[in-house]
Amino acid sequence: MRNLAVSFSTVLVLCLASTAQQTSPLGRHVSARMPVQGANHELSAQRPAVPSEVTRNAPVPAASNSWQLLATLPGAVIHDIAFSSLTVGYAVAEHGQVWKTTDGGKNWSEVLASDYNDYFYGVSIINSKNVIVSGFYDSTAGSYSVIRWTHDGGKTWSSDIMLTNDTLLRVRFANSKDGIVLGLAGGNAPTVAETTSSGGTTASAWNSVVANPDGGWFGQQFSLLTNLHARASGINFCTSLNGGAQWSCGPMIDSVFDGPVFFLNDTVGWVGGGEIYPNVEGWVHGTTNGGKTWSGRTLDGPWPIRQLLFVDAKTGWAAGGNIYTGVGGIYFTSDGGKTWSVDATTGAEMDACARRSTKPGYQVWCAGYDSSFNGYIYSTHIN
Repeated sequence: MRNLAVSFSTVLVLCLASTAQQTSPLGRHVSARMPVQGANHELSAQRPAVPSEVTRNAPVPAASNSWQLLATLPGAVIHDIAFSSLTVGYAVAEHGQVWKTTDGGKNWSEVLASDYNDYFYGVSIINSKNVIVSGFYDSTAGSYSVIRWTHDGGKTWSSDIMLTNDTLLRVRFANSKDGIVLGLAGGNAPTVAETTSSGGTTASAWNSVVANPDGGWFGQQFSLLTNLHARASGINFCTSLNGGAQWSCGPMIDSVFDGPVFFLNDTVGWVGGGEIYPNVEGWVHGTTNGGKTWSGRTLDGPWPIRQLLFVDAKTGWAAGGNIYTGVGGIYFTSDGGKTWSVDATTGAEMDACARRSTKPGYQVWCAGYDSSFNGYIYSTHIN
């Protein structure tokens, strides 16, 4: 991990305290360590030392949705999941793993076992045949970002397609042509995004742009709407109104830092976040005016939030966890994120969720992993 260590460990510890904050002692707050397996590096920032807002022994209300553990995938640190139908779905994991299900998530087969040094963090399904996965390659010999395509539903895959020397995480497509892979940077290095408006099947179809000139890292989940409006957050909250070609950035929403971003439309959206040091804690904020103003923390729970998913303006989930302390699960809201209750306690770090509409309601899946590096697929149905 030599090259990744140089690019991450020398730049990802930020000191971004405001003038007002400088009256308080600063401490190192850690959001996450990545990748999970092998030598990992901190996504962190210097922030005023404050006690945890979580009352850990307080009773936690339980929600009414029934989550089922569908499958356990041995040795799979799952970072993203997507479904093209109620039966067909894909999950991607570290060490070059791509898994596929054809029965709604009960059984999975490994359809790609690429290089051990590939770390897959994103998957986007264009249609039943065309699927793209994204991440990075890292070894002592070098590091670079990669994507891979299948054009036959996972039977065969392209070799690694290198886009940039920067580390890239999740890929998202708004339609069959317009897509974004968001990068991860830190310190004074600009945060990079790769964008395509022509399908992205070759390296030349992608353009490298600066998403955040001030530098800093983003959470894994960003929002990309069908109108090509994109939003991402971490150290800064950044917005693009043209499919990632240009970005504008402002301060983060939470006083510590942000993580996942989910916008239902251009008006209603949420950001989550969390830390694993010095506290193990997670939070959510919401907006109903397109981000002009944000709520305070409407959720402040005992594990970091890594993924947000809403099916409408009222109904949604916030998933996350921390493998280093064995906590994790899924929160549920039925009032647009004003209040939250625990929907499932998994003991695993839940990194990704997906949904498909049914008649009636929605089928929802969430995936994660534990400290033994086993992957878990959970699912529930809501009317």
